[in-house]
Amino acid sequence: MSGLEVQSLQRTFDILEVVGNSVTPVSLKYITDETALPKSTVYRLLNNLEKRDYVRCDSNGNYRLGLQLLMMSQRAEQNFDIKHLARKYLHQLNELTKETIHLAVLAKNKVLYVDTVESPHALRLVAKLGTTNSVHCTALGKALLIKHDNAKIREILEAEGMGRRTEYTHCTPEDYLKEMEQVRKCGYAFDDCESELDGRCIGAPIYDNAGNVVAAISISGLASRFSREQIEKDVADRLLESTKEISRALGYSGI
Repeated sequence: MSGLEVQSLQRTFDILEVVGNSVTPVSLKYITDETALPKSTVYRLLNNLEKRDYVRCDSNGNYRLGLQLLMMSQRAEQNFDIKHLARKYLHQLNELTKETIHLAVLAKNKVLYVDTVESPHALRLVAKLGTTNSVHCTALGKALLIKHDNAKIREILEAEGMGRRTEYTHCTPEDYLKEMEQVRKCGYAFDDCESELDGRCIGAPIYDNAGNVVAAISISGLASRFSREQIEKDVADRLLESTKEISRALGYSGI
């Protein structure tokens, strides 16, 4: 990024802070005075922000925060609440399985990792917080898409691609949608060596009060010690109990 681009970005943040810190809509002159920027620069940056709905200009020519920023702040607050509610369950599942527990949300059709409790084993599967992964080869991705209809899932898969990670990766929408039928029936999803050859995961969704999937929890371990039979016998029900309790805490009554 060039020096001019960095300067423009800093000026944009300055403008957003002036608008956001005011309890009432503010004028172009007020923003110009508060930022000590040229009026033409402020006007140009405000126009760009308005096009992206980060600010809105009312009939009097005054500016306030736009819906884009308000929605982002609501999502950030919701993710914080989910992370806070889920934390003790992540630890409980970690104690039960001795494997890595991940909490993730869907962000721009990707799995975004927002919290992790690592396995105590020296060899373990761990995703770095703030990183993303694909939906087509992860248990979290399948769990996060469990309420999406097939047409929407196909649209996401075609847009994001279905690159082959291992010989077990689903690389066609048809194969993926066939598996999603089973995911919807049992309420949880598997990554059976689809993302990493010696990795096996189970994931289940978390719902909000409107019945929307807002997050998911997965348990990830080496396939050589975390068998599917063990998961279905000893782990799946405990995972579902945890996600159901978190969903109830968020106001979901459909379970």
